[in-house]
Amino acid sequence: MFPFIIISCGKKQSREFKSDYYSLTIKKFDTPSGADPTVSAEMGGKGFKGEGWETNEDYNILGDPKAVKGGSINLAISSFPQTIRLYGKDHNMDFIRLIQRLMFESLLSDDPVNMGYTPKLATHWKISDDKKEFKFRINPDARWADGKPVTSEDFITTYILVSDSSTLGPESYFFRQNYELPVAESKYIVKIRAKKSGWEYFDNISTLKIMPAHIIKGISGSDYINKFNLEPIPGSGPYTILSEDIKIGQSIALRRRNDYWGETEKFNTGLHNFNYIRADIIADDNLRFEKIKKGELDFLFVTSARNWAEKTDFDQVKNGIVLKRKVYNQLPPPFQGIAMNMRKPPFDDIRIRKAFFLLFDREKFIDKLFYNAYLPTNSIFAGTPNENPDNLKIKFDPNEAQKLLTESGWSERNSDGYLEKNGLVFEVNLIYDSQSQEKYFTIYQEDLKNAGIKLNLKQVDPVTKFNLGNERNFSLISVTWNIDLNPSIDINFTSKTADDPNSANYPGIKDERIDKISEEYSGEFNNTKRIKLLQQVDSLIISNYAYVLFWYAPYSRLLFQNKFGYPEYILPRYYDFLWAVQMWFIDPAKFDELNKLLNSQEKTISAGEVENKYWLNYREKDKLH
Repeated sequence: MFPFIIISCGKKQSREFKSDYYSLTIKKFDTPSGADPTVSAEMGGKGFKGEGWETNEDYNILGDPKAVKGGSINLAISSFPQTIRLYGKDHNMDFIRLIQRLMFESLLSDDPVNMGYTPKLATHWKISDDKKEFKFRINPDARWADGKPVTSEDFITTYILVSDSSTLGPESYFFRQNYELPVAESKYIVKIRAKKSGWEYFDNISTLKIMPAHIIKGISGSDYINKFNLEPIPGSGPYTILSEDIKIGQSIALRRRNDYWGETEKFNTGLHNFNYIRADIIADDNLRFEKIKKGELDFLFVTSARNWAEKTDFDQVKNGIVLKRKVYNQLPPPFQGIAMNMRKPPFDDIRIRKAFFLLFDREKFIDKLFYNAYLPTNSIFAGTPNENPDNLKIKFDPNEAQKLLTESGWSERNSDGYLEKNGLVFEVNLIYDSQSQEKYFTIYQEDLKNAGIKLNLKQVDPVTKFNLGNERNFSLISVTWNIDLNPSIDINFTSKTADDPNSANYPGIKDERIDKISEEYSGEFNNTKRIKLLQQVDSLIISNYAYVLFWYAPYSRLLFQNKFGYPEYILPRYYDFLWAVQMWFIDPAKFDELNKLLNSQEKTISAGEVENKYWLNYREKDKLH
């Protein structure tokens, strides 16, 4: 499950709202605006027409055009980040990804509704006929936070650093193996060639977040890790971090730039409104709930079904001071289940794998343990357009499971009631790392025992579980995978990944049909066609019975003080709750109404509907067209 993250404007913000509070300019370079006059229009300078290039001006925006700039907002996170770096080891944390989005930008972005490519640092792009060579024209107006212009050199320098294996980052191998060294055709036009044809190679390079060459040029990956672990690098994005805003073990803060180059660009409409964003370290979950009741925290992302059911009907919710929302969107939920090792007995037999799935009573768990808060998972891509609606729907069926066990040769029971075959008792271990899983694993253990199977529960620490999974040293192991909306079939699901110790193919799926689809998928630039291919892969994986599938939440559960403005959909279609920091703003009318209530002790403010199904309704309307 996700960690708790809470957003707060603090006590001061409940009394006073300053529109210019903490906005920041830190220019060090006196760079004239616009394009370098020495660069011709043909080479990307002033007057560039983009003939023969692609661009996209008709794209959807995330923010509310009526958003108001100003104010401060605090996040509470459970532990201090190990790094604020863009790349290399230890950078995979929710809050770090937020920092990355707010400080650094890529050449292209994506349409938040249909996932098409949109301009960001680059205004135009070009894909060669063989789909291997990609060119980008960088916006001459783009500037780093220190005022220096963004150029082709920045892209090339970033690529070289990210490709350095000494960064110890998972992305370095991908870039080294799949691209030739990029080339600057001009100050604003950069070219790079992939070694294979495919949309994945364009996607990964166009969404690579860029760093300034005048800061990182010439340093090795290991030097980058050591020097910039907690030392901020100026980005091109709307926020920056000052050294004094990093207080190790206590807090970390970002400040909005009032000289952001993209302030008036369409992609920035209604976004990046808070002037000051601070994350405080608060590890105690109970303390966070108490703080939101008292108004000391403004936003709480609730991960626990029990907390949502039992702790969210306090007085401030009832009178409308705090709003309670379930926001349904199509954010890819984490995939959760039990991976069965298909490389060795007994799980090399599909009948055994199916039997283990049939004996997992997830409907009961959802009802009795999780307040009916979740839906059964029937897909690797549950709740997204990539889910195949025709997938198998497995329900608890001990009678059918017993038949399959008998068919596979497990028909005799010993004096203890366990199945035996060839003198061996049917006994397997389940490896897991979370104490909270025991409440349903012990019930599963009992249901397996009734079927004649001895299940040993083995709790280990997360690092040990990770190592055992990578070593394929398990029979059953609990897994939680983050699945991208545009996942790579090649590096996640193909036969070659079954024996790759660094892949997530824990079960060892080897299916020539998936391999064939992967080749077609990698070369397909049309998103609609890629979705159809992913649905085929989804069906094949599920029909392999590689996993005992769990459940997922098709929504985000939020509590927040009733003073924020936001678009009617509250959160984006495909993105997580942290986008509230980028999309929301302090609504002056709501802010005044809340203060009047707090000062006069009036009874209530209108709370509105708890459930927001904007994106579900949109999806249904979209299907009709």
